[in-house]
Amino acid sequence: QSVPPPPWDVPTSLTTLYNGMIAPLVGYKFKLAAWYQGEANAGAADEYRALLPMLMRDWRQRFGQPALPFVVAQLTSFGSTAKMPGDSGWAELRAAQADAVAHDVHAGLAVTLDVGDRFDIHPTQKTVVGERLARAARAVAYGEKTAPGSPTAVSARRAGNDIVVTYKDTGGGLVTYSSDRAIGFEVCAGKTCRYADARVNGDTVVLPGAATPHVTRVRYAWADAPFVNLFGGDDLPAAPFQLDVH
Repeated sequence: QSVPPPPWDVPTSLTTLYNGMIAPLVGYKFKLAAWYQGEANAGAADEYRALLPMLMRDWRQRFGQPALPFVVAQLTSFGSTAKMPGDSGWAELRAAQADAVAHDVHAGLAVTLDVGDRFDIHPTQKTVVGERLARAARAVAYGEKTAPGSPTAVSARRAGNDIVVTYKDTGGGLVTYSSDRAIGFEVCAGKTCRYADARVNGDTVVLPGAATPHVTRVRYAWADAPFVNLFGGDDLPAAPFQLDVH
C-alpha cells in the first residue's frame, strides 16, 4: 500500500494547508501576520516575487482587512560557505522577500543573517528573530515612529574612483565588528563579480577604487551562508542587497 504524500508536498499542499489552517480563521480579526518561511522556495525566487504579494493580498481579502500588516522574517544563513562570488538561490530568495516588503506600505522585514546556523536549516536563536519581528511590528502595526528594522542600502553611486553606498535606518551610524572593514561587498560587471574593499563612513559604505568603467552593480552578503560584520548603531545587521551603480 502506497503512503500518501505529506500535506506540505504537491499536490496536497496546493489546498490542504490553506483549507486546514487558514480557511477556518476567516471571521476572526488580527493585528498582524508574521511570516517565517522561504527555505523550500530557494531556487525559485522569481516565482516567489509573485507568490508572496499574492498571499498577502489574498489573506487581507479573506479576513476583510485590506491593511492587515505583515512582518516577514528574511531567510537566514544556511548551507555551504562561499570562497568566491557566485550565484546563490538563498540570496535571490532574500531579495524577493525584501522586494515584496519594500513595495507594501503595511509590511516590515526582519533581517536574520547573523543568527543562522549553516549546518541546521532550523536555527535555534528564535528569540532574536522574534525580537526583530516585534520591532517591525511596532512600526508597521502599532504606529510607533521608529525604524522598522535593519540598515538598508538605498543607492550606489560613483564618486570619483570610489563607489559610495548610502543607507537608511542606520541607528545612528554604521559599524563593523572585528575589523575596520566591512566584508561581503562585491562589484559586478555583467555576470562577473569580485570582492571589494569596503569602509564605513557614517551612513555610507565607501568602496575605494571600485568605480572602474565596466562595473555596473554592487551587492552585499550575496551567498547562501555569508559571514557578515556590518551592523547599525543599534546592533541590527545590515540587510543584503543588489543595486545598480549610478
